[in-house]
Amino acid sequence: MRLGRPFTLLWAGQSASLIGDQLTRLALPLVAVLVLHATPGQVAALAAAGQLPFLILALPAGVWVARFGLRRAMLAADMVRGVAILSVPLFGAGGYPRLLVVAVVVGVATVPFQLAYQSVVPALVPAELIPAANRRLTLSESAAALLGPAAAGLLVGAVGAVRALYADAASYLVSIATLAAVRDGGAIGHADAGGAVRQVIAGWRYVLASPPLRALMWASALFNAGFAGYEALLTVFAIRTLHLTPGTLGLSVAAGGVGVPLGVALSRTAERRVGRGPTLVLAAALSAAGPFLVAAATPGTAVQLVAAATAVTGIGGGCWGVAALTTRQLLSHPDMRVQTTATHRFVSLGVLAPAAWAAGLAADTVGPRWAILTFAALGALSLLPLLRVPRLSWSTPTVRAAASTPKTTASTYLGLSRSTSGTTKPRP
Repeated sequence: MRLGRPFTLLWAGQSASLIGDQLTRLALPLVAVLVLHATPGQVAALAAAGQLPFLILALPAGVWVARFGLRRAMLAADMVRGVAILSVPLFGAGGYPRLLVVAVVVGVATVPFQLAYQSVVPALVPAELIPAANRRLTLSESAAALLGPAAAGLLVGAVGAVRALYADAASYLVSIATLAAVRDGGAIGHADAGGAVRQVIAGWRYVLASPPLRALMWASALFNAGFAGYEALLTVFAIRTLHLTPGTLGLSVAAGGVGVPLGVALSRTAERRVGRGPTLVLAAALSAAGPFLVAAATPGTAVQLVAAATAVTGIGGGCWGVAALTTRQLLSHPDMRVQTTATHRFVSLGVLAPAAWAAGLAADTVGPRWAILTFAALGALSLLPLLRVPRLSWSTPTVRAAASTPKTTASTYLGLSRSTSGTTKPRP
């Protein structure tokens, strides 16, 4: 199935960049633990610093991305992230505050990148090929999950945590080169209608008016809050409590990375047999199960349970990634796609920083194991919003037909009197 040159370039660049992202997610905490001797609370604060910009910037960034253009927003974000990551091996870690600044800068640039990345596929491929395109992007994430942690652990062991970040900086260069060659995927949405504040309000009204979009948002927020706490504590828990080496931790996480492609395949089969709503419930249940296994690990079972936890969470995450992203893209009116994404990302990713910070406090108070168990339970609550949505509400044709009526056009949600939305043509 041919998805076209623009999408192929995007896919190639992001495949390389995702591996680098996985390397950073392991290497930066290892710099803090091994080089700067950070406390569990400081390691969790480092993770929180990288996620805090989503809570502050996601909504206004949605307006900016729509005006600036999806491809150009991704290019600018990759340049900033590449320079920030490169500064660590070039000039040294320089103490915990400087590492914290790097995490914040990378987080700020990641906000517009994620909004554009989550919205660009419908601008590059026809509607009927969106699920296939999203499966390929999710498979790239699985390859990153499989190769990234292992490469990070081995690379850190070979050259040190600081120098290992050169590889991540190189991955951003690859992404920049491929994005520069893409000539499609400009702004999506009615970028100038009603001003920035009105567009932000429009995104909220649009998402809250749709039961499936609303359920996806709250389910993602609950799971992400739980998983952020778990992920913020995993490195310090694995090294200091389970006594794993960085290389062993990386290999254990990588061994479970095979779960994501299984989840991608499962999503296609499950949607065909039971529908998209039940598929999302199944994916959420599997995703939430993994952290419970890690909380039960001992030094003697650490390798097996960390790998099993990553595999189970990967199966659920791969299934969720395809089904949820496709659902949001297809159920959103084209004029509202970027603002829908911005609203979702503000809520679902905005919880990451507070959750990671709270996990650090919990770990300092009750210990990493009990803190991980608490946040695993929080993530399991993600099932509740999904179970409240009637099964037929997930039907794409029904919602898409409703989206084409005057009362649900972008103009209505922007508070304008026109019954048509005046979709702007995507610009390069």
